[in-house]
Amino acid sequence: MLWGTHAGIPVCGALIAENLSLRHGRGYVFLPWTMVAAGVFGILPDIFNPHITLEERHLSWSHSVWFLLALAPMSAITVSFFPAGDLPRWRTAVLCWLAAFLHVAMDAISGGVAWLYPWRPDVIGEYYIPPAQWLYWDAGFILLTYVLVRLRPLSLAKGMQRGEEDSDPS
Repeated sequence: MLWGTHAGIPVCGALIAENLSLRHGRGYVFLPWTMVAAGVFGILPDIFNPHITLEERHLSWSHSVWFLLALAPMSAITVSFFPAGDLPRWRTAVLCWLAAFLHVAMDAISGGVAWLYPWRPDVIGEYYIPPAQWLYWDAGFILLTYVLVRLRPLSLAKGMQRGEEDSDPS
């Protein structure tokens, strides 16, 4: 898969959760910089070990369970450097790790990954999503991200209206 999909899946998921929370008047779920961090962590396996061919991906240490295990504490350490505000940082840390996990999962369904590399060459997954469709997936997630970002102010306004209705004594 391409970077638009890898960054878009966790960002879209976070934006959906945030829009729903705002719409129900519960406020923000994530810190303001979380969407950028989730997008970066979503493409992190490709940044650490770039590859062009499927064979190169199967030899990639950054597309293995070992990389994901090492990334768990690294995501917590990374988010500790950013301002927290009123919201907990652990949500952002979990989302960042989940973004990298989703990258590996999407690569598993688009050609497979050697999930225990370098200890075992076993490849899990196959081409459920062929390379000819990857650009369409990227365009779809980029468009969905744009729509969800544009919906945030509307969701916030709806949540504020709902809060006013709930506090109205009459």
